[in-house]
Amino acid sequence: MPGVTISAGYGAGGSIIAPEVARQLAVPLLDRAISSHVAAQLQVSVQEADGAVIRRPLVDRFLSVLAPLAGGVLGAGTDGTPYDATPPPNEAAFFREQAEAIMREALASGAVILGRAGGAAFSNEPGVLRVRLFGPPEARIAQAARIEHVDMLTARRRLPQVDRARAQYVRRLYCVSIDDPELYQLQIDSTTLPLHTCADLIVAAYRSYVQGQQLDV
Repeated sequence: MPGVTISAGYGAGGSIIAPEVARQLAVPLLDRAISSHVAAQLQVSVQEADGAVIRRPLVDRFLSVLAPLAGGVLGAGTDGTPYDATPPPNEAAFFREQAEAIMREALASGAVILGRAGGAAFSNEPGVLRVRLFGPPEARIAQAARIEHVDMLTARRRLPQVDRARAQYVRRLYCVSIDDPELYQLQIDSTTLPLHTCADLIVAAYRSYVQGQQLDV
């Protein structure tokens, strides 16, 4: 399954670097398509599917969407309120299954995957280069302000929120830390180098990595 997964902290430039890596490798970029697909499956908004915190209303919708498929037995409480006797599904596992199915399908013919816990999902897959983009918070805030065309105050407010959501997403689905160095073969401080240089480094690393994999076969 050839491809690159890119995990990026807020302001690390993943939204710029990943498309450039995909362009140079001539493969598709997979990003929000995963959330859109999961949202359609669960009948929820993309914002809900894209979030790391799976809220109780979303769990309730899991039950309502999945109960007919599971053949749940409906009953009623003492007050006459109907309830579903089917055991609650593992919502994190369901999210993971949906996302991985889409990522695996894309990687079958080559892809660059931005986010979506790709590093954790394919930590043992040969042919997939797992990359982490990071940088000091202040440097990422400044870079985010430039990329998103917002003021520093807005970027400063967004950084902990976005970083926390992405970390929770990975931890909730895979029970690992997004910052675990064992998840990645290549880590780049993308605030100290031009973003196009970071993309070039990833492409060169991927091609070398694939060549090494072929020699080992």
